[in-house]
Amino acid sequence: MFLGTRRIWWIAAGLLFVGGLVLFSVDIGGTAGNVAGILLIILGMVVFAAAPMRYGQGARPTAAEEIAAEMAPTDVEEIRPRVRIDAGDASEV
Repeated sequence: MFLGTRRIWWIAAGLLFVGGLVLFSVDIGGTAGNVAGILLIILGMVVFAAAPMRYGQGARPTAAEEIAAEMAPTDVEEIRPRVRIDAGDASEV
């Protein structure tokens, strides 16, 4: 997924964040609900920050991605050059 983070981390962070927003905005539980909501929002941000992200030159594909790459078709059409269009400057017309 985005930033190379696995889907389970996105789901966990999203559930914590949305749960915190619901507790905070609906005012369930009064002051304790507000505090719990803010703590859940912060915990959601911490979970997202702790998620392993794979990007950059040092990122290595997982075993499943390597197998998928090996099974991918290798018959790719040859890339043809673009057609050259000789056009003049529009202000010279």
